[in-house]
Amino acid sequence: MVADPTFHRATVQPAADDARDPAAPEADPAGAAAGDLPRGRKGRSGAWQVAGVAGRGAPRAMDAARWPVTGPAADGAAARTRVALLNSADPRGLKVGGIETYTRDYLELHPDDIEILFVGPDEIGDLQPGRVNDVLFRGRRIGFLPLFRLDDSTNRYPDTIAGSETFRFARCLWRNRGLLRGVLRDGGYSAEVRRPEYAPILWWLGVPVFTMVHLWGDGTKPQSGILARRPWLRTATEFAAAAVSEKFYSVNPDYTARYAKRYRPFAARFDTLTTWANTRMFRPLPFRRDGPLRLVFAGRTDAFKRLDIMLAVVARLRAAGHAVEFHFVGDGDLAAVEGHGPVADCVVTHGRCDAAGVAGIIGGADIGLLTSEFEGMPRFAIECVASGRPVVALHLPQLEAMFATGHAGTLVARGPDQVAALAEAILALQARIRAGETAPETVAVAAESHRPERLLGRIWDAHRGLAARRSF
Repeated sequence: MVADPTFHRATVQPAADDARDPAAPEADPAGAAAGDLPRGRKGRSGAWQVAGVAGRGAPRAMDAARWPVTGPAADGAAARTRVALLNSADPRGLKVGGIETYTRDYLELHPDDIEILFVGPDEIGDLQPGRVNDVLFRGRRIGFLPLFRLDDSTNRYPDTIAGSETFRFARCLWRNRGLLRGVLRDGGYSAEVRRPEYAPILWWLGVPVFTMVHLWGDGTKPQSGILARRPWLRTATEFAAAAVSEKFYSVNPDYTARYAKRYRPFAARFDTLTTWANTRMFRPLPFRRDGPLRLVFAGRTDAFKRLDIMLAVVARLRAAGHAVEFHFVGDGDLAAVEGHGPVADCVVTHGRCDAAGVAGIIGGADIGLLTSEFEGMPRFAIECVASGRPVVALHLPQLEAMFATGHAGTLVARGPDQVAALAEAILALQARIRAGETAPETVAVAAESHRPERLLGRIWDAHRGLAARRSF
């Protein structure tokens, strides 16, 4: 069933220091498929694209002295760090995913000495194409260079590489290389990308680039994305990105070590930048003391998320006589997931929501549920804990440190009895919550090491250091 308008959704207002623009909501786009990026000058699906101009040659070295500098720093004035974030979804839209959350929080929280330019699609239709627009996003002024108009950012999983969103956006960057060279290279920007496929294009344009990725899992795990199911292509793109990037970030130390070993010639460039919860929105809220048990998951219906296990847990709880609701926030067809039919009346589908909406739904629930086969660093789990909601999750090694506090919830061993074990862990947590033995503020302490300002400070310092070297 769809979300009941009477469902108690905790009201989450930004913290006092979070000045947002109420006239600039993260509107829900609708229309063409996310994969339908425009082709050529005319575009497709009612979209437009700024045509690029063929460029001349690639930079010969990654030496910072070769990157051109313009603006105040070139005239001897104090340098201001300029950073370009590139992504295939408009941060003002409602696309669900860790990359989009990273981008939104980055735009909101960036320090005043860093000037931000976002490069990507316009999902709202209110920007002038082919030029840098001044945009107010969550109370912060940023530059926004729209490359095309995108009517729908719903996650889809095509059957061909050429049909993938990543491939189409990479092709769009290449076709707009003349425009991007003029704005980014000549403007003295360093760039950040969250897909390794984009890094060589930025390098070819003469723009220093920082790359960050989540590991896609090995071939034994269920995969939804077409690129993730092509290990040879993943290896090739990661190798190329490592070769041209200033730094190559992974989201947990184990993956960083794996990358450094796999791409040994560039081992020194790998580093870890884990994920976080935006604590201006995800803050401890009081528990309910009665009513049905409310479980929550926010994310996509990718195969590796294993929502079929979540639904099996819900079925087991209901079969044991417990009143239970499962709240799903995100896109994808949950009704198509195995096991949905028997528990359809227990499932509440909220669809895509902005961050404040997700925070409100988590705050109105009791316990988060995570059953992924693999993850980089699951932001949903961190957001739940930061909201004072414990999580029951199938074991993931990268969660051990947060759960070692004893307050974040329960990690359940994988195995043939995992559904039963998950259900038992949920009921044990519910009993402690209803007895007043678990306080939201105590749960939230477990996420203290995942505050965004502290973590993002590392990559901001990397951009500052590069800007300082380029100013000489």
